[in-house]
Amino acid sequence: MRFILLDDVCDLLPPNWADLVAEAKAYVERKVLQARTAAIAADKSPAEIEELTLEARHKAINKKSSVWRAAEKALRLASYGKCWYCESIQDRSDKPVDHFRPKNSVYEASGHPGYWWLAFEWTNYRYSCTYCNSKRRDIAGGTEGGKQDHFPIIPPPPHARTETDPQDRAKLLDPTNDSDTKLLTFLPNGFPHSMKSDQMSSDRVEESITLYHLDHGALVKKRKRLADDISQHVVNANTAIAHGDDINYRFHKKEIIKRVRANAEYSSAARVYLQVHRTHQWVEEILSHDL
Repeated sequence: MRFILLDDVCDLLPPNWADLVAEAKAYVERKVLQARTAAIAADKSPAEIEELTLEARHKAINKKSSVWRAAEKALRLASYGKCWYCESIQDRSDKPVDHFRPKNSVYEASGHPGYWWLAFEWTNYRYSCTYCNSKRRDIAGGTEGGKQDHFPIIPPPPHARTETDPQDRAKLLDPTNDSDTKLLTFLPNGFPHSMKSDQMSSDRVEESITLYHLDHGALVKKRKRLADDISQHVVNANTAIAHGDDINYRFHKKEIIKRVRANAEYSSAARVYLQVHRTHQWVEEILSHDL
């Protein structure tokens, strides 16, 4: 998970973004008013009126999915086409935009209406691959994950249920929060792990690993290969230095730089694996640069 600066997303949004959002919100409110008026005319009970109104709101919001799809390019470019959660390249993903705070319901809060007021708020969007966003089972690895409508929190306060409620605190790690991204690290065997030992940090990381499916077998294998690959390049570069072989030294250094650059797949894990070798001055120089 690599930190995403939301300012980068803002700069890339379509020029007509404000108009798209305004039109969508107006459409939703019209449908809500129509549903409420019809329910009252049909002499429905207050509870039934609220239920029908909420149902109409959710249906209308989903009808305007073109709004968050219009933000997809900005989200994608801000992360070089990588999933904000696992850093996989999104060539085959069919649902790239995740509502961080779910728009229709919340698994952890029975009866929650979803954060419908954030449905068209671009700061609530995260660029996510299908494996992080949808329920998937890794039979070979024995894992299961997918964020779906999950949104565990750190109380207090409880889950916000209206726009005017105090904003709740996400338990899931948020790639737009620099402090959160620093809580996650990776072991040489490819498995994700908590960077800190305190209970709160560990719990947040563990829940995020499960719900984002960061321990999916294929991901773990790719990180393991990446760790081995970087280690071998470091060994080869040091051997080249010892023999005065500048050409091979520069080659292996370049290969390492390719893997830790921001646009590289799994670059956060690559930097973690390179940090093991930072006692070498040339490695420290790579890590000190914002690549």
